[in-house]
Amino acid sequence: MPICNIKAPTGPVNIPAPYASHKLLKGEYCELYFFTNAGLAEAESFNPSVDNEALTLLKTDNGQHLWVPASATRDKVSIIKDKDLTWEQFGEVALCMVEAMRNHDWPEESVQMHIDFWMALESHPWCHSP
Repeated sequence: MPICNIKAPTGPVNIPAPYASHKLLKGEYCELYFFTNAGLAEAESFNPSVDNEALTLLKTDNGQHLWVPASATRDKVSIIKDKDLTWEQFGEVALCMVEAMRNHDWPEESVQMHIDFWMALESHPWCHSP
């Protein structure tokens, strides 16, 4: 068998938290924090031994208890709200989130819409003004 002359990947493999992946698969809103370098580092430390079908008990706002998939839960304490992200963190998010969208088989039209949105923000005059 011939061996292709292909270079090995040298960049990091960014795998978002199971919560973020779960949200992307469902096409739901997901906090941008999960795609920052800090959020991805937290996901790296996630215990992969948790079964995808494992359930956890959560208390809802109205006081009821629900069993939900463990992969659909997150720790609310450590998350930075979207509006409180720094510009640098927002820049980290753009690249990582687009990659995650493609890995979760989002329609290319939707991915391109996000790319266009982030490019418009990055190239806006206010972005580079003091």
